[in-house]
Amino acid sequence: MSKVIFIHVKVLRGNFFVLISNQTKKLIFNKSCGNLGFKNVKKRTKDAFQNLLSLSIQYLLNLNTKNKLLIKIETAKKEILNQMHNQFLSVLKYYGFHIFAITLIDKTSHNGCRKSYFRK
Repeated sequence: MSKVIFIHVKVLRGNFFVLISNQTKKLIFNKSCGNLGFKNVKKRTKDAFQNLLSLSIQYLLNLNTKNKLLIKIETAKKEILNQMHNQFLSVLKYYGFHIFAITLIDKTSHNGCRKSYFRK
């Protein structure tokens, strides 16, 4: 019987995060570019993100390839979101992972967060 693994990739303005949890939602892998030794502006580079993803894929390969993956990618810019989605999925499919579901989250506000203005 295959297990479900949750992968949450978070792209913030200053850092990248990869969180992997198991079926019971217990966190089993938590890394960021800051943890890998990248400091200040270097945390936001493409090289830092590539190192982070390669480390997380190596961890997934050590678990088992029969696991189903639920992927959640969260970022603030839509262009980065689409680019990351395509690259990350191509690498996972290359290694033979079974992707069960993908959730893409765009964190830009659509003016729905603004409080209404009342005149006195």
